[in-house]
Amino acid sequence: VHGNHPEALRDLVVAWLSRYPLAPLEDEIFLVHSNGIAQWLRLALAEDEGGCGIAAGLDMSLPSRFLWQAYRAVLGRDAVPESSPFDKEKLVWRLMRLMPELLVNDVYAPLARFLARDEEQRKRFQLAERLADLFDQYQVYRADWLDAWASGEDVLIRASGAKDPLAEDQRWQACLWRALLADVARGGEGLASQGRAAVHEAFLERCRNFPEGGRPVGLPRRLIVFGLSALPRQSLEALAAIARWTQVLMCV
Repeated sequence: VHGNHPEALRDLVVAWLSRYPLAPLEDEIFLVHSNGIAQWLRLALAEDEGGCGIAAGLDMSLPSRFLWQAYRAVLGRDAVPESSPFDKEKLVWRLMRLMPELLVNDVYAPLARFLARDEEQRKRFQLAERLADLFDQYQVYRADWLDAWASGEDVLIRASGAKDPLAEDQRWQACLWRALLADVARGGEGLASQGRAAVHEAFLERCRNFPEGGRPVGLPRRLIVFGLSALPRQSLEALAAIARWTQVLMCV
């Protein structure tokens, strides 16, 4: 459902949920892009229930968090940990720990220059946060770069497939990704130690070959994607895959 007025999309969702209710103990799962939109939706749903001001049984989630749980539902909890070792919050502290031992290598000279005169480690924390956010985005939008870097190719891949060598002052990005992979692998995270893209590909393959008539335990009967103006390819692929078992209502 497409619309340029969020209020109209909201009213449609309220009407849809009223007309096609789930079982009493089932949660409605919403994917939203911010906590503000989540709160706005909760208030609208509460007002719709006869003005009682209560909205219960709602699970408002960011797309990345829900999709990781979908990976676990399809691939199994033993194959995929509860959270990715490459989640942004975890990467911050992993980078904080790794940076001092890595910066002795000349390839990290641009980072070492930034961290000069950092007795209180404030700069190191700020840099770790920025790098964690960068690699978090790469996992979703530029998984092809990360795959190339993991295999030792210090390149950037264009949409045409052409590969451009990384600039000399940017080679630290590929080296740092390989260092992160090696560090996670030492922790024994299984499939997840290869990064989110590897888990995603395994998930798609399992969906394609899932037994007919079966249904992964843990996937909801209905999923409402609300108010997102854009989704990365990974997310769209995952939603298309689970649509085999889950009704996916997209209000965009």
